[in-house]
Amino acid sequence: MAFHFLSDGTPLWYEERGQGRPLVLLQGLQFPSGYFWQHNIDALAANNRVIMVDLRGQGLSGKPIGGHNIARNAADLEEFFAALDLHDVLLAGVAFGGLVMLDYLKSAGSARLRALCLCEMTPRLMSAPDWPHPTFGDFPEEAANGYGDSVRADRSVLDGFLHAAFAEPLDPATLAEMKGQMFLSPTAIVADLIDDMVKQDFRADLPSISLPTLLLYGRKNNPVMPGEVGRWMAERIPHSVLVELDGGGHSVFWEDPAAFNAALDTFAAAH
Repeated sequence: MAFHFLSDGTPLWYEERGQGRPLVLLQGLQFPSGYFWQHNIDALAANNRVIMVDLRGQGLSGKPIGGHNIARNAADLEEFFAALDLHDVLLAGVAFGGLVMLDYLKSAGSARLRALCLCEMTPRLMSAPDWPHPTFGDFPEEAANGYGDSVRADRSVLDGFLHAAFAEPLDPATLAEMKGQMFLSPTAIVADLIDDMVKQDFRADLPSISLPTLLLYGRKNNPVMPGEVGRWMAERIPHSVLVELDGGGHSVFWEDPAAFNAALDTFAAAH
């Protein structure tokens, strides 16, 4: 493991394993990458140079006061890529990580990238009259706009999301361990990021994605992404392939790692 210090002095934690073309993994909200990807890293590193990174404010990276939003994470990512002189990158992200990826494409372009993997994410979280695929199948604007404040008042409101993220109930020891890992990301930062997440709408940007794109979704008891948003996205991203896995839900990378790893590794080898 190592740290890259960004231009404002904030340290980004990262770890590299394996050799070959770079595969950069972006975690979902709150979890440290080393914990989040523990069922995937060794398998993926057999054929790839895998780089896990904790985004600003989360996990083992620095946590400055203020300025936490998706655009800043995307700018940090470009600075990180430049510092490591990364090119020909397969960039993969889950949920929140996928939103950062789409913002990165808008702001930095695709010059450093060869392909994308978007996993378990929706380009718009909130409900809208013209949007049938929000988070949880129904996330009204008033609820979305108040969710960050609810987290600030009582972080335990996130427990419901954690339970919903798994197709099968977690054993008590693992659940306690996960909650401890989540608290490495301060409540105020998580709430600020939630405030920014619910404002995002990347639907209009999808047809302009020119890179080969793997869309990975878990279809087993998945209340977080209950609809067919993956199929909707596959119809709009020109060079995309959709893989739906039956062995897990929103946390399919954890619940069905063999299938998840095989799908991503096969895609990486082909692109």
